[in-house]
Amino acid sequence: MDPHPPADDREQLVAAGVLRRYVDPYPHPALGNSPVSFVSERLWAELTALAIVPAAATATATALLRQIAADAVDAALAPGNERAPRNDLYVAYPAHIGSHRRVVWFQRTGPRGSITATFPPDSAGPTPY
Repeated sequence: MDPHPPADDREQLVAAGVLRRYVDPYPHPALGNSPVSFVSERLWAELTALAIVPAAATATATALLRQIAADAVDAALAPGNERAPRNDLYVAYPAHIGSHRRVVWFQRTGPRGSITATFPPDSAGPTPY
């Protein structure tokens, strides 16, 4: 067993503009009472675009992200994923983001690690529902 945790490249992704640090200490019961620590810039841009006025963009995105997180389920509980590690990936599917329904992933980095909210890596665009 390796005594060192796997390398966390999220700080590099923040520096590259792919992720943003997310300062919301609110623990999410659906995510094992963990807060979301990082959000992909793509997801954040789509959430803030839903604000009625620009001054409310951060508050709107925060409220929407909290609601989406509340609906997330552990992906290991889905049929066919029984062998997946528990508490590694939570999925909110499908969440209304704008005029489309989108899958949102909440991925944990290691045991008791922080959670990153993002769209799935193979998600090129809105799910046509």
